Amino acid sequence: MPWFPLNVNDGSVSWSFDIVGLLAVVGGSAIGKYAQAITASPFGSIPRLLPAPETMLDTDRPARLPAIKDVTVVGVYSGNQFSELNFFADVIHKINELKPYQFRSFKITHKKDDPEHAKKNQVFDEEGHEKAIIPLHRFCPLNLVTLVSILMTIALFIWAGVQHEAVAFLGLGTMSLSTSMACMSAQWRPRLSVRTVKGDVPPGDVVIRTRAGAFVSVKCSEEVARELYAGTEVCDYVFKGRVHQCLLGSSTVLLMAAIIFFSNCSWKLQIAVGLAYIILNLAYWAMALLTDPADMWNMESRYHVEELPGADRKNYTLVLWDAIRTTGKIGWVKKTGMAPSTKNWDGWLQEAKDNSNNPGWDSEAARNKWMSMKFGSTEQKTEVE
Repeated sequence: MPWFPLNVNDGSVSWSFDIVGLLAVVGGSAIGKYAQAITASPFGSIPRLLPAPETMLDTDRPARLPAIKDVTVVGVYSGNQFSELNFFADVIHKINELKPYQFRSFKITHKKDDPEHAKKNQVFDEEGHEKAIIPLHRFCPLNLVTLVSILMTIALFIWAGVQHEAVAFLGLGTMSLSTSMACMSAQWRPRLSVRTVKGDVPPGDVVIRTRAGAFVSVKCSEEVARELYAGTEVCDYVFKGRVHQCLLGSSTVLLMAAIIFFSNCSWKLQIAVGLAYIILNLAYWAMALLTDPADMWNMESRYHVEELPGADRKNYTLVLWDAIRTTGKIGWVKKTGMAPSTKNWDGWLQEAKDNSNNPGWDSEAARNKWMSMKFGSTEQKTEVE
């Protein structure tokens, strides 16, 4: 009795390769992480093998991109306040990577402000209003993996032809079409909120505070603030209504047919298809582990992002002073309750504002001075670190 039930010479085999059907539908978590990027890619609708294509078969498509919770976003001049950070803003700032009491500062402008990019990046809708377009990087890891999957699918078709495998042809064809229709059913474009009314308005500077006490200060125009922070990022789907439903249904039927065809291929084709799915699963897993959205979305096509000097602080007072010094305002602090509402802290905030142009001002010494003051029996001594 041999250890392994396979005789390559005479072709007799007792291995069961029906697991190929399972390999075709595993890997949903890795695909799900970049599902929206896959369906936004110009290569997303090309027929090919894709692990877990059923991940794209969602009848309830998201209306907007996922936002970051547990943050406070406030307009320095406008006073607008939000409790979440939009997806594309987080692509720039990577809020979840900030350490407690870390301060970062940015200056963001439109590329269209540069005459060299003025015409290149302007896209208009039917009413003549400019549309905010954020494309994928042309040579991002996702597009490279997609290209590999297309080439592997072509190679499998050629191998099936060499082996005169009609069932394999049908399996590869139905699975490739199922993937294409699944991606088409969720094909979309990001649509940002664009300020259509022209006129002089105050700057759109924004301050972001995380739950852990990190601050991000952003200097930008009102147009940039509307697109990245104040507006809602909407998923503009290409196919809607009955067309979307037909694509979903057709993709589901083709997927089930492909599994049946794969289970009835010769063992050589089943091995080849199984290896292809293993390689693609590993590629998507590696991409999910080693890359982040900034590697996918080409923010540089629309925005010029300049990171200004920041700092890592040891307590809340120091990082709050950094934000006040950068903005030169304290109204946003009071509006959001980022400092206690006491006369002690009001005095410290006013002194901080008065010294916003004095980088040598000792914010901790001033805090201790103000906290030691008494303003009556109802006032309590408050200290924050």
